[in-house]
Amino acid sequence: MSSGQIRQTAYAPTRRSEKSRAFEAAWRGIPATGFIPDKTAFRAEHFAPFLNDIYLIELHDDRERRLLFRIAGQAIREALGLELKGQNYIDFVPPEDRERSGLSMRLMFGARPCGRWVGKQIVHTDGFRQPIELTQFPMMDADGGTRLVIGIAEGFATALEHEAGGEFRFESHEAECFIDIGAGVPD
Repeated sequence: MSSGQIRQTAYAPTRRSEKSRAFEAAWRGIPATGFIPDKTAFRAEHFAPFLNDIYLIELHDDRERRLLFRIAGQAIREALGLELKGQNYIDFVPPEDRERSGLSMRLMFGARPCGRWVGKQIVHTDGFRQPIELTQFPMMDADGGTRLVIGIAEGFATALEHEAGGEFRFESHEAECFIDIGAGVPD
């Protein structure tokens, strides 16, 4: 497999962290009538151990607003040196990857709703590269019909070894795996 390719599998990797698994358990604790909970059932107090590392993204069909950050925890903001609220994830992806970026997130809301674990690399303009892991699950805003992805980011260094300033990009790093939430996983 060459660098930048994504190895997609139908299972969650065995190397998922305890925090990733605990986040999944907290997400599974959100009351839901189907496979995907509504955001009105979300209670921040049940996610207290994750609030510094949590993010929420809105998925849109409009290419210009495809993946909008609604919130990003303090650890994420500090590591990237940027307030992500209102930012489009696509703006932080290399141009050659923008067309397909976010496609697998949409599968989380498909015929077989699922969660997702993915390895990424944050590449800063000063050359500093940092591998991170994302654990993501679907949520809906039933009132507005908006698809939301709630997730945590792990792996940001506590002592920054680069100049933070909001100049970075997200690159695929290792793998992308779907997590079965009871409906199976996409083919």
